[in-house]
Amino acid sequence: MSVVFKRAAATAILVLTVWLPLRAQPPSTVQAAQQGFQALQAGDAEHARSIFQQALASRPNDDMLNFGAGVASHMLGREDEAQLSLKRAIQLNPRLTDAAKLLGDIEYSVGNLEEAIASYERVAAQKPDDAAVRQRLESWQKELAVHSSLTQRNDGRFSIIFEGNTDSALADRALAVLDAAYWRIGGAIGAYPPSSITVTLYTQQQFRDLTGAPEWSDGLFDGRIRMPVMGAHQNLPEFDRVLVHELTHAMVSTLAPRGVPPWLHEGLASYFEPQDIASALRVLRVTGPVPSDVLFQGFTRLSDRQAAAAYAESLLMVDALMRRAGTRMGIVLQGLDRGQTLQQSLELIGVSLADLESNAIAPAK
Repeated sequence: MSVVFKRAAATAILVLTVWLPLRAQPPSTVQAAQQGFQALQAGDAEHARSIFQQALASRPNDDMLNFGAGVASHMLGREDEAQLSLKRAIQLNPRLTDAAKLLGDIEYSVGNLEEAIASYERVAAQKPDDAAVRQRLESWQKELAVHSSLTQRNDGRFSIIFEGNTDSALADRALAVLDAAYWRIGGAIGAYPPSSITVTLYTQQQFRDLTGAPEWSDGLFDGRIRMPVMGAHQNLPEFDRVLVHELTHAMVSTLAPRGVPPWLHEGLASYFEPQDIASALRVLRVTGPVPSDVLFQGFTRLSDRQAAAAYAESLLMVDALMRRAGTRMGIVLQGLDRGQTLQQSLELIGVSLADLESNAIAPAK
C-alpha cells in the first residue's frame, strides 16, 4: 500500500498569495512573485520555479521568494532543492512557520526523522495551540523512540532497520529479496531509480501504533517501506510478496514523485508481486468494478470488500497496460512526473485510457 503523505504545500501556496499584497517590494519583484504564485495555484510548478529563480537572482535574501522556490521545487519532486530553499527562507525569517512545516514534512518523507522533529518543534514553539502540529510531532517523537532501539544495516541500495539479533536472519533475507526484485522490476519497466530505499521491520504493535494503517494492510510505503513481521518466519513467501509489493511503490515513487494515480501505483505493485490475474477476475466478478473516482483517490479508507475490488481492478488494468507498454512503462511514469495527465502520458506509447479500462474490465463481466 502506498500512502501519500499530506504535506503543507497547499497551505504554503495560500500563505504566499496572501503575503504578497502586504509586503513593500520593488514593482518588478512583486510582479514576478505574483506570476510565480499564480503558476503555483494553477499547478504549473515548473514555470513557477523558473520565475522564482529569476526573481531571486536580483533579491537572493528575500524570505518569501525563497519560500516560493521551495514550494515549487517540492511540487516537482526535487526535494533536495526544496530543502535548501526552505532552509534559506527560515534562516532569513525564523517566524516563517509554514516554511518550517513544509520542510518538516519533506524531511520526514525522505527519512530524516530527527530533522523533521526539529522543524516541527520550531513550529510548535510559535503555534502552541495548533493541535495538528502537536499531534504529528508527538507521533514522530514516538517513532524516534522506537527506532532508537532498532538495528540498521546498509548495503548501498537498501537500508534495513530491524530488531537486533531477533530479526537478523529476516533482514538478510529481505536484502536478498529486494536486490533481486529491484533488477527484475527495473528491467520490466525500463527504468531503475538511483536513490537508496529504507525498509523498517516492526512488531505488529509498533506497525499499527506508528502508521495508523487499516487492519487489512500488511505493509505500506510512505517515503520508506514499513512492514510488520509477526509470523514472517512461518510464512516466508508471504513476507517476500509484501516486500516486493512495497518495493514497487518505492521504485515508482522515486521515478515519478508526483502525478501517478493510486490505481497505477497499486496495480504495478500487485503486478510485480506477482498477483494471480485469474484470482483478480474472480474477485471482480463477485464485487463488481469500483467507481472510477475511487481508483484515483486512494484505498486507505476502503472497507475490506471495497479494497479487494479496487486492488483487483487496478491489477487487471496494469496487466493490460504492461502487455502494451512493456519496457516503455518508464516513459509513462516520466510523463506523469513532468505534469502530464494520465491520458497524455499514455498517448506517448499509443495507449488510450478508455480502451485500457474497457479491455481490462471486460473479462470480469
